[in-house]
Amino acid sequence: MTLGADVNLGDLERHPEPVLAQLRAEEPVSWVPAMEMWLVTRWDDVVYMEEHPELFSAATEPSFLARTLGDNMLTCDPPEHTRLQTILQPPFTPGGRSGRFVADELVTIADQLLDHVDPTGFDLMADYAQPLSAGSLATVLGLDAHGFDRMWGWCEGLCADLANFENDPELAAIGARAKADLGAVLAQRIESAGDDDSAISWFVQEGATPEEIVNNVRLMISGGINEPRDGIGMVIWVLLTQPELRTAVDAEPTKMRRLIEEVFRVYSPVGTVTRQATRDLELAGTAIAEGELVSGVLRSINLDESHWSNPTEIDLARREGSHAAFALGAHRCLGEWLGRQEVRVGVERLLARFPDLRLDPAHAVELHGFEFRGPRAVHVLTSAPE
Repeated sequence: MTLGADVNLGDLERHPEPVLAQLRAEEPVSWVPAMEMWLVTRWDDVVYMEEHPELFSAATEPSFLARTLGDNMLTCDPPEHTRLQTILQPPFTPGGRSGRFVADELVTIADQLLDHVDPTGFDLMADYAQPLSAGSLATVLGLDAHGFDRMWGWCEGLCADLANFENDPELAAIGARAKADLGAVLAQRIESAGDDDSAISWFVQEGATPEEIVNNVRLMISGGINEPRDGIGMVIWVLLTQPELRTAVDAEPTKMRRLIEEVFRVYSPVGTVTRQATRDLELAGTAIAEGELVSGVLRSINLDESHWSNPTEIDLARREGSHAAFALGAHRCLGEWLGRQEVRVGVERLLARFPDLRLDPAHAVELHGFEFRGPRAVHVLTSAPE
């Protein structure tokens, strides 16, 4: 018997940390029958995977990503991946549409959302972080005419199937409906694309095919809303439960960026990157057969004791290099700059509006999920306790 034989998705959804810590310590490359894949849980081994696409291909079969979204930039290797990245990356850089959005529009959207929350207390996730993240991406892409709630609905539907490691047919059906509805909207949007500064119009002008645009925008929506949404919620939760961090950031506001990086590292909203062995090989002394799926667990490697000192501690002075919350190597998230700005501005505007913000003691904060992990809700009160 191996440790992986006892691992199930339910445990990973509820409390992944002790399971992953045991795998790191005793079985860092572990076959998990319930998921029909290897879990790789140490930093150096996942880095090796990403540095060797000739051994560990992103073009997997089967592929949760391709099934849910269609073939996209994360389901291919260079040089095809490089071609798509060259087309898709520019709108998400500081010099592209995202930079103009952050400079001119992000603060306004955040403030408008805060204008409409209950001034005594509210659920930070549903009432603020979720529409801010969905609305930011909608605006950059050029889909804001469809509303922030519809953007979130597409994200939620697609993510249900992306995290469907055990092939639940109900979750697959939810994903299929979101995939079809979003596909129809995108087809119309591509037809009407012009010389505006939206990302979708950029993709059309740069020669991406309609299928490439549809599939990769599905990818952007499934990955580009959850992470900043959960990032906002978790940064606020950390600040309100660790007052020494709040004091440090208040005294030196530039530390907010370091805090955000540490929260992303410790809590890693996105869980895995999945590859396929292209031949019989060994990884960390473990034999892997050609064709088997191999999942690098980002959440685990960000807490790898052999790579990080005091890995579960949020250390504002940490200088141990970049984390893997936005993945590694060629397949690193192209929207990471925008996501970071959404979290920073979202948190700063919230605390500026409600300096006495505190957690509502009547509602515990519960983190949930494996592939996408974040708070179900973060209920806050806006005044200091009497």
